[in-house]
Amino acid sequence: MEELFYTLFSQLPGTDSGMQVALFSLSALLSVVACALLAHRNDLGWWAQILAVFAGPLVISMQYDALFLVYAIPALLIGVFGLWRFSKYEFQGKFTRLVLRAPFGITAIIYAVIGVAVLTALHLGEMLTTGFAFTAGTGTIWVSYLTEAVVLISFALVACGVRAGWLLMALASAVYVATLFANNPAFALLLVWVFMFIASLYAWFMWRTLPRRNSADLSVGTVAAAD
Repeated sequence: MEELFYTLFSQLPGTDSGMQVALFSLSALLSVVACALLAHRNDLGWWAQILAVFAGPLVISMQYDALFLVYAIPALLIGVFGLWRFSKYEFQGKFTRLVLRAPFGITAIIYAVIGVAVLTALHLGEMLTTGFAFTAGTGTIWVSYLTEAVVLISFALVACGVRAGWLLMALASAVYVATLFANNPAFALLLVWVFMFIASLYAWFMWRTLPRRNSADLSVGTVAAAD
């Protein structure tokens, strides 16, 4: 069992680092489940994403570092926002919503950039305030935290019906996988993020036939006359 744990997480069982890697892997796996469900506009996908934050950032912050809550709580709120946002769409079967696609316009881009910057800063936390984040050898940390922030913001875009959010998530997942692969990763974490890349591309494909809104903003509108 100890050998299996080390193979999966590249950490010894019973250690704090090993538990944190295992929790992050579980969190990413639940996000993959969320992607698969949201590909079919299923409300349960948002519950899976909320659970993903509970299983990873929230548990880690409560168990190891309370300051990490400044990142965990906003991450949780994105899942809550998605659940609320999907409630604005009409039902199309049990748990399934008739999502109307919105364009990835300038307003959405500005919000996305600000959101990624804020989440990355919150994730860096003390590393940013003490200046450690700007020292040599922290490039991998920056890339990892940036891509994780992009994935979370992509969920927010998906909640607003922006199909391009799935492609943004796939791109961030691919960069994250490349970063992990170059740094002796935990096998489980690497595998789950590969699944995240595949699931986000699958969701992007599944949303191709959804009707468009007749307005360019992020509010729920009516179906456009032509798709």
